[in-house]
Amino acid sequence: MEQVYSRQESTLPTSKPGRSSSARPMTMEVGDRRWKGNYSQLNVLETKADAWEKAEMEKVNKWYEKMKASILARENEKKLQAKVKMDRKKKELEQKIKRTQELYQVNIARIDHIAGGARAQVDEKRRNDELQIKRKARKIRASGKVPVTCFFFRMT
Repeated sequence: MEQVYSRQESTLPTSKPGRSSSARPMTMEVGDRRWKGNYSQLNVLETKADAWEKAEMEKVNKWYEKMKASILARENEKKLQAKVKMDRKKKELEQKIKRTQELYQVNIARIDHIAGGARAQVDEKRRNDELQIKRKARKIRASGKVPVTCFFFRMT
């Protein structure tokens, strides 16, 4: 029972030893040995613990920094890949637009050519019809008679 009680009472010394709640001297267990009231040896143990803690914290911090750098590198790599992919798609779209515009121009030129040919045919037919009408008018003036057009009716 005393060992359990002494373990509960063992604490690190405070900065003001006069304010301790117990009247007994401070004790600390290290391995199988007990240190009673020898603060210089206790300070040595604390500095070793501090050094160990500092070393472990540095290891942990280095590991986290390494992981952060790795994550950042991966992030930058993925962003670059995405940008390259976007630029490639953009270039492909621009080429498609250019091809579509060229096809449009070809279609417009073809339509203009066809329409121009149709207009020329219509104009030529009109001229021919006008010439035919003028010939008939001359003939009527010369003979004084209007040509008769025959209509055949079918009777059933």
